[in-house]
Amino acid sequence: MADPAPLRKTHFTNHKDTYEAALMSLFSGVPEDTQTDLDKMFTPDFTQRDDETTRDFPAFVKHIQWLRTILPTGSVKLTVTVFLRDGTQLAERHTSTSRRGDGSLMLAETFQFVEVAEDGRISSIVETIVKTPQQSEV
Repeated sequence: MADPAPLRKTHFTNHKDTYEAALMSLFSGVPEDTQTDLDKMFTPDFTQRDDETTRDFPAFVKHIQWLRTILPTGSVKLTVTVFLRDGTQLAERHTSTSRRGDGSLMLAETFQFVEVAEDGRISSIVETIVKTPQQSEV
């Protein structure tokens, strides 16, 4: 019997800048590549809970794919302002702006509590989001 493949670790959850880049990548990929992109960042048993819903990994993939379809390329700007990592626990706060296809602007502040798996991927996110719609400046 062959030995199992060695565990391949990812390190994007170790630092503020790499975590921010990973979050930004959720909105910048091609919709058709969503599953492949998210497999690198999230475990198969991943769950995400926000103010309105709870999603398992397949539902999260579908949600991100939908966002990649409706949001124009480069329309999301995100800045991590607080980042704390202790073992498998990660807490972070970020602000974001999203410009929708109709030109309207959405500002948001997000607070996340994240569980990081042994391989460095995310196994769960519990988050709350405060959204503020803004008048378009177009």
